[in-house]
Amino acid sequence: MAQAATGRSHRVRHSPELDLLPVMNLFCVIIPFLLLSASFLEITIIEMSPTEGISTGAGTTSLAQSEEQQLQPKIILTNEEMFLGTVFGTRSISRVFMEDRGGDMVNSYDFDELSDALADFRGELDEAFPTIPVHKITILTVDDVRYDNIVLTIDVCADHGFDQPGLQVAAYSVLQRQIIEGAGGVSP
Repeated sequence: MAQAATGRSHRVRHSPELDLLPVMNLFCVIIPFLLLSASFLEITIIEMSPTEGISTGAGTTSLAQSEEQQLQPKIILTNEEMFLGTVFGTRSISRVFMEDRGGDMVNSYDFDELSDALADFRGELDEAFPTIPVHKITILTVDDVRYDNIVLTIDVCADHGFDQPGLQVAAYSVLQRQIIEGAGGVSP
């Protein structure tokens, strides 16, 4: 007697084997291309100190708490000029000039003059106040001063022992008032 048909085939079917060779070849070409086209960044962290003693224009002024804070110099960067404010007075360091940086003409300051002024100030400070170590410096700037100018200013300050910079962005009118009033503080 014959069996009824069940609809199943008795043939063994084999699934086709996956060929990964084209995919592997593609990765061998893409990976070196991606590595060559990648750009790697070097990130530098600058530790900043809190700033004190700057009038915000609202009538409030944070008073300096220690002798070091009273002697703390201020570098004022405006769009026209750079000033150094110290306990000995505020003086102009450099006017803004155009400089070629990487093919672009950008605003810059004379950082050699700043270096000379900080060296002179450090000498005056060490002579007048030899027992007070001063490492803090405040950089006051308007909001559209170039970032690289601020970093170059911080580097020059660090070269002269002011290795605890503080950065404060203020309105132009506040900076003008700081220039007119001078740095304030104690007199020698």
